[in-house]
Amino acid sequence: MNFWRILDNKLYTVGLTNKLGFEVSEGLRIPDEYLEKEEFIIMRTCFGIGDWGILTAMPRLLKQKYPNCKIYLPSEDLLEELFGDIQRGSNAPKSWDSPFKTCLSVFNNNPYIDGYKDKIEGEIYHDHYRIYDNNNLAVPLVEQILKFWQFKEDEYNDSAPELYFSEEEIKHGNKVIKEHVGDKEFGSLLISNRYDFTQDKLICNILEENPIPYFYYTPKPIEKTDFNFISKALDLRHIPIRIQLYIKSKAKLNVSNHCGVSDMIARYSNTYEIQRQFPQKHNFIKGINYLDDEFKRILLKDIPDKVTTKTTTSRKWKADLIDFFNHDKYKHFTSLEVGSSLGHSTRILSFLFKEVTPLDILAERHETSKKLNHDRTNIKYRAMDVYNEPWDFEQMDVVFIDCVHDYDHIKRDIDNTLNTFKNPILVFDDYGLFPDLKQAIDEYIAINKLKILKRIGDYPGAIYPKTKNKILKDREGLICQA
Repeated sequence: MNFWRILDNKLYTVGLTNKLGFEVSEGLRIPDEYLEKEEFIIMRTCFGIGDWGILTAMPRLLKQKYPNCKIYLPSEDLLEELFGDIQRGSNAPKSWDSPFKTCLSVFNNNPYIDGYKDKIEGEIYHDHYRIYDNNNLAVPLVEQILKFWQFKEDEYNDSAPELYFSEEEIKHGNKVIKEHVGDKEFGSLLISNRYDFTQDKLICNILEENPIPYFYYTPKPIEKTDFNFISKALDLRHIPIRIQLYIKSKAKLNVSNHCGVSDMIARYSNTYEIQRQFPQKHNFIKGINYLDDEFKRILLKDIPDKVTTKTTTSRKWKADLIDFFNHDKYKHFTSLEVGSSLGHSTRILSFLFKEVTPLDILAERHETSKKLNHDRTNIKYRAMDVYNEPWDFEQMDVVFIDCVHDYDHIKRDIDNTLNTFKNPILVFDDYGLFPDLKQAIDEYIAINKLKILKRIGDYPGAIYPKTKNKILKDREGLICQA
């Protein structure tokens, strides 16, 4: 990472470092001469809502410690002058249109701000100037910065993000709340476009435990998510961000993946977030309940998604499969994988069941799988033409079918499964992607030879660029009981 220096309205690269800031043992702090001037600037070098939001208690705390000081923020013009070229670079985040306006939005109405500056002479001690402790990494960034500003621990205890709303914003927010939930308790659900939908169960558990109306924001229609069961108060998509924040601050609880908007609500509402970084380090916010399924997260690590790799299932499909089978009652089951390809699903199955037998007509694919699954001892590979060789297997409890995707072949896969094994569970991929495959499966369902236990994977509308941009017409996968 580049350590930057900002001096006399110019940005300089000091050098590369593995960790921004200074280790606590170095004893470095902000110069006394700077503090004596009592004219302070709060500056960040990244520009998302959460980036600025986690510093929102800093103006109040600075004025409590230095009562006579003036506190300023950089104007949009100054941020553009300093960071415009970097922000427009090829590696810049593209998740917001006007990044340099974010600061104004986050700090709007903050009574501890004395104004915005277009020009600042001298040094700016921005967010790279922080004090970290190698023995305790989970210290919020704002506390690391305040420690650099010569704060003692008891002086920054109340450092959670804070918001200040105008009378007009409060009136607007209360009107929306009243119109859609009346005087009832309500919650807020936020799913940002960074979320990969692999930890849905954790979110659903919280939502099910709190059956109240929810204001919600999702990157795709909520009907095409696992959260479609909630009592819907209002889609917040077209509500101004400041009003969204006010509504969320009045909610009984906020549930989300890890994102800046939710970070800002921890002071006001019981907040649950899917943890995004491990370890959390300085992005940690005190008061947030971080959610994590470690087993599933580690199992899915480095496993590709169907969007980027043709011969695999989606990460959502894999996550749903884990959620369904990760129970003690399935641990002793054996599994047959009909069409194992490169071993991505094989790996998942090997962690869920006592034993998995992957089948593929090409032995070289098994060699690729063996490299991926070198640490697994319960995989019995078999090179086999499943349509022209006899199924001479002993009992298999779960059969994953992902072989030739046409009507005749899928029927043969199902018939072979039903005729060979007693009461197996069948798992299908690409159910909604190939019409012939779906038709064949639906026919067995219609005559009661298969019963749907669970629909899994991506929802209709998903596009797979590596499969000739095919569009999913139904759920990606099915789990069925014979």
